[in-house]
Formats: sequence, C-alpha cells, structure tokens
Amino acid sequence: MDNIETVVQKITDIIIQRLQKEEHRKTVVFLGKEYSSIRTYYENRGYEIALVKDKSDMDIIIVTELSILNMNRIAQGLPQTEDEVIIFQHLLNGKKVFFLEEGMELHASQHVAPRALLQVLENYKNQLVRYGASILPLKHFEKINGAINQEVNDKADKSDRKELITVAKVRKLNLHAGDIFETDKNVIVTALARDYLRDLGVEIV
Repeated sequence: MDNIETVVQKITDIIIQRLQKEEHRKTVVFLGKEYSSIRTYYENRGYEIALVKDKSDMDIIIVTELSILNMNRIAQGLPQTEDEVIIFQHLLNGKKVFFLEEGMELHASQHVAPRALLQVLENYKNQLVRYGASILPLKHFEKINGAINQEVNDKADKSDRKELITVAKVRKLNLHAGDIFETDKNVIVTALARDYLRDLGVEIV
C-alpha cells in the first residue's frame, strides 16, 4: 500500500509541475483582536493577512470578538455596524466566516445568565451556524491538521511540493464528526479521502 501511495505521489508531483499556474493568494481578515497563533496558522497555509479597508474580496473572516448584541442583529439579518455588515455580506455571498468561541460574549455569560435567556441566545448563535458560519475554539488552530502539517513540512521542499492525502493518511488523524479538515494550496485530497471525511461528518474547507 505504501508503494502505491509513493507512486501516486510522484505522479501527482509531475502533473502539478506541468499544469501549475500562478495561484491567487487567499486572504484572511481579523475582526477584533488578532491572535498570533491564528495568524501563524493561516500564514503557514499560504494565506495573506489583510486589513478590512485594503481588501474588498476577502476569502475568510475571523471574528475574534462578538458581543451578544452584534450576534443577535446578524442572526436576525439586521446588521447595523460596519463590521456587522461585512460579516453578513460575507455570509450572504457563501464565504467562510469563523467566530472564535472564546471571543463571543455569550460564551462568557453561560454561567451567569438565566437559563431561559440563554436558550434564546443559543438560538441566535445556532442561526449563525445555519447561515454557514463556524464557531471554533482557539485550540482548533493548534490541533486540527497538526499531524498532517508536520508530515507535509517534513516531506515538502522549497518548490511547494504537493502532498497527496489518501484515506490511509486521514485515518491516522483520528478525526470525529464535527471536526473541520482545512486544506491549503500544498494539499490535494483524493476523492476517496473526501468521501471518507464526509461520511465521518467532518467538514472539508
């Protein structure tokens, strides 16, 4: 099996070298406090960290601070502030928005707010997820893909060699339903591996 994967990897490298064109560098924008661990996470994957005012066509928005009022207005489709409009427009266009769980005021209020009120607020939070947003803890950026990143770094050279992700490699990551498997420009996931991840309930982004 390892020999087959090695052959497939070599063939993949040759094809990519022949067909590779200049790739558009994707951009990530922070709304709120910027975390160095999150910044490093995306820079290592070839993303450019941009300012909101500099980029109108952002690929990913990372919201690290979100008040309950902001959350409620976005969930109801009634954005008012500039940041709320940016987030809502991004969701409307089907693009990725990540909310940092620790940066949500609701997360900090869970132990003090009345249960009935929490249920209402949780509905608004869940509405954001239904819109296509993801709510992630800070540890996600250190945990998810940690093993595969090490493997890619060990094998890849300065020529941006592509790494082929097979079912066998995915199994070693021990992912579970609800996890997010994030690819980058140096990673190619086989069709079988994608099917395997979807069957597990893992989101591929």
